[in-house]
Amino acid sequence: MYDRILVPLDGSRESEEVLNLVRGEVTPEGELILLQVIPPAKTQHVGGHIILGSQQEDTDRHEANGYLRTVVRLHGGDPRRWRCEVAVSDSVAEGIAAIAGREQVDLIAMYTHDRNLLARHVKKSVARDVQRQASTEVRVFGVGELSGYVHGETEVDAKPGLESSLLKQIDVFSNLSDQQIQRLVEIGHQLHIPAGDKMGEGGATGQFLYAILEGEAHLTIHSDVGEISVRIARPGEAFPLATLLGSGTLITSGEALTDVEALVIPRSELLLECTKDPEMGMRIYSAVGRLFSNRYADTLTQLAISVEREMRESNA
Repeated sequence: MYDRILVPLDGSRESEEVLNLVRGEVTPEGELILLQVIPPAKTQHVGGHIILGSQQEDTDRHEANGYLRTVVRLHGGDPRRWRCEVAVSDSVAEGIAAIAGREQVDLIAMYTHDRNLLARHVKKSVARDVQRQASTEVRVFGVGELSGYVHGETEVDAKPGLESSLLKQIDVFSNLSDQQIQRLVEIGHQLHIPAGDKMGEGGATGQFLYAILEGEAHLTIHSDVGEISVRIARPGEAFPLATLLGSGTLITSGEALTDVEALVIPRSELLLECTKDPEMGMRIYSAVGRLFSNRYADTLTQLAISVEREMRESNA
């Protein structure tokens, strides 16, 4: 039994299943620490807009915290004994080792992907680096150890160049089965989008859902004072989510910030699949609802921070 176990999460369902494997090894008075490591954000100049690194980092941190809290809730964890931590680090391994040292954990339990998947996710090399850097026990779980936990299904071959396990790391697809993922791959197509190309226009009807595999997209919203930067969509995210809601009218405009590799799924085909398979629809829309909830909470937090900052400046 361990007093403190650290479980790094990368947004994948597999990494979350590690919690089920180790939750019973925490002492009655012990603590399970859920960790997500995010990269430091840099100030960027995009199309005449300045995206402050501090602003983007605050947004990333709040989204990560929202994700971790959601995992605690979905796994029925006790908030008094399941703690959420977000670390900012250029190196995922160094971030994990630093938190492990600071919290004096007895065990680091982490999942390692078998293949070279999304760049931001924990890979075999990261697991090896953690084992080298951490001064505590590190237990690494692979696909074999998790078999039977994730829907009890075997992986289905996807189109050449696309792996089912890779697509299950997209936020809105994370709870889909391999068979459901395969159907999405069949109705979509992999697309290379050069930097600067449009990926949806605010106010228009969204025709496609973009699941980002590589690269980044800049999302903006139109206002009376011009285009306002909203956020940057990164690998593992699908957008615009408004495509799946109501009439599909887009709230934000999207533009490839870098060259982007994405699975592009037609809205009409995706809605049809959700109608044909209600369970798939339920899983996708449950994920969409969770994402909107987290972003709404982040917006309120950012608003409160802005108001507090303005009050301090006005009283100075």
